[in-house]
Amino acid sequence: MTVAELNPESQIAPNQTSEEVIVSVRGLTKVFKDFWGRPKARAVDNVDFDVRRGEVFGLLGPNGSGKSTTVKLLLGLLNPTKGYAEIFGHSPRHVQTKSRIGYLPEESYLYRYLNSRETLDFFGNLFQLSKGDRDNRAEQLLEMVGLNQTRMRTVGEFSKGMQRRIGLAQAIINDTDLVIIDEPTAGLDTIG
Repeated sequence: MTVAELNPESQIAPNQTSEEVIVSVRGLTKVFKDFWGRPKARAVDNVDFDVRRGEVFGLLGPNGSGKSTTVKLLLGLLNPTKGYAEIFGHSPRHVQTKSRIGYLPEESYLYRYLNSRETLDFFGNLFQLSKGDRDNRAEQLLEMVGLNQTRMRTVGEFSKGMQRRIGLAQAIINDTDLVIIDEPTAGLDTIG
């Protein structure tokens, strides 16, 4: 999983970071329980970290070490058992904060009968981007992820790597301030 703060209008030069903390995690713990409420698995155990503006941050570890669970806690999809996470100074459940985050899960959930252009238009519409903004962003992003030549093919015909590329474009369609990617290199070729 990689957490990267993106903002092209930022005053921070490449390879520099700000002191502004974008993500703050303290004592984050998640214990999954069984049907009777008994502790079953401690997925995340007392994790602390900060991510500053302009920084690229990664969680590394073997399968089952809690990376994806940490991502779900950061996105407000799971509640912590103990500790807290803040994104832009707010709870991960804060609705306005969610609109500033782009997320690419480990497995992309895309509508297989839409083409690349329609996919980006659909997700841009969810963020209430105007038609003109959706069109402009789609053109920029298809070029950026290397799918401008396949814009009319349905996503269901894409290889896994191509699906990851359109998923990345979808994650940043709303010009996000923070991008969270779970398993960023899964399915991508080295050039991707």
